[in-house]
Amino acid sequence: MVTSNAIEDLFNMQATCKVFLSAARSDAVYKHATMSYKPLVRFVLHPDRPKKRFIYRCVEAGNVDAMVRHGLEECIRFCHRNKGMELLARASTEGSVEAGYLRCGLLMCDPDDDEDMRTGVKILQAFTIHGLIESFTDFMMDLGNGNKVLLKEMSSRI
Repeated sequence: MVTSNAIEDLFNMQATCKVFLSAARSDAVYKHATMSYKPLVRFVLHPDRPKKRFIYRCVEAGNVDAMVRHGLEECIRFCHRNKGMELLARASTEGSVEAGYLRCGLLMCDPDDDEDMRTGVKILQAFTIHGLIESFTDFMMDLGNGNKVLLKEMSSRI
């Protein structure tokens, strides 16, 4: 069982002693680490190297939260849409509603690709059928508010 979910707690645990370092490197820790306590758009900013390595390691272990965050980063920050959409689809298949919301929104944002637009609309219809449309709307509003904060932070660094 994983006793800690915070990235910072994991780093502190690794620094404590060799026994914890060994335990903290197990796939179980990386697969079940939770990142949802931090705003999604925070992962698009330039994370430091340890946090970036942590995210990559979590993705390798099959961590759904990490797939969502890394998928968004691939799509938005690195402009690797295919890789990002693949990660979001995988996370959605693993049960992440958040990944489904992101994937739907990103698919519908490409007016040049009719097939992607139709796929996004189908996903949105599925949310409606399953009673998730209000949750989808709230998620997109929160994401938009987070983006405003992100843009302010980025512009203050310039």
